Amino acid sequence: MKHNIHRLIILLAIIFTATAADAQRAEKLRAEDGLFNHLSVGLSTGLSGFGIDAAMPVCKIVTVRAGFSAWTIGNINFKAINTASEITETSMVEDDAVRRSKMVDKVELQIKPRLWNFFILGEVHPFKNQMFYFSAGLFFGSQTFLHFQNTNDGALGFLYDANQKVEDYNRLFHTNYPPIGLKFGDYVFTADEEGNIDVRMKTNAVKPYLGIGFGQHLAKNHRVSVAVDLGLLFWGTPRFLLNNDTEIKSSGSNSGITGALSWLKAWPNLSVRVAYKIF
Repeated sequence: MKHNIHRLIILLAIIFTATAADAQRAEKLRAEDGLFNHLSVGLSTGLSGFGIDAAMPVCKIVTVRAGFSAWTIGNINFKAINTASEITETSMVEDDAVRRSKMVDKVELQIKPRLWNFFILGEVHPFKNQMFYFSAGLFFGSQTFLHFQNTNDGALGFLYDANQKVEDYNRLFHTNYPPIGLKFGDYVFTADEEGNIDVRMKTNAVKPYLGIGFGQHLAKNHRVSVAVDLGLLFWGTPRFLLNNDTEIKSSGSNSGITGALSWLKAWPNLSVRVAYKIF
């Protein structure tokens, strides 16, 4: 029994010595290589929105930054053209629903731009004593970037009725007349059964980010630091969806808005961050 106690004491002493040595090495690593030994909180503004975040170093040249950003620029109203004016087929024009829809030239729509994301970024400072850095990471958040709605709720029942007649006509006579609705570039937004336009321009929820920057997120000799970021959020090709998640197909081919969206697969980001180092 005594021998077992002695062995246990020796084993505990070895474990304690090893643990103390590991703690000393870890503390030395934090002191020398900057492993989570500083923390700053920052406020930013730019094309990705107003943001708040925190930054910590993980080694001498790498900093991790995580936070939240969002913006809204207010609602935008505009007049959209009613495509019923393009219907010329006599038998269709004589239909009551189509004739009523042709009496209205334009309808007011409202665009609600929105963008919000959580993000986590890794920043590499490759050059000693230089403030230039590379950044990469993920933004994840909103899918709806633009939300289109008519300003007069429930007032577009005539567009819904007329579009139903067009669909019936195409199905019966095997024609290919375009839908009746409101034109937005190469797209036609059709009304739902409630007499409303409800269309969302959607992107990916998860958005990889690549960028470059200049400045400091953790000042070495001061509490306050400033940095400027320039990069791209890769959100995929935007799509227009009705409120039942049906995708609206473009009537054009690489022209107008369709052409713009074909290359707008990334959202540009230019932001300025001001940070305060807590420790």
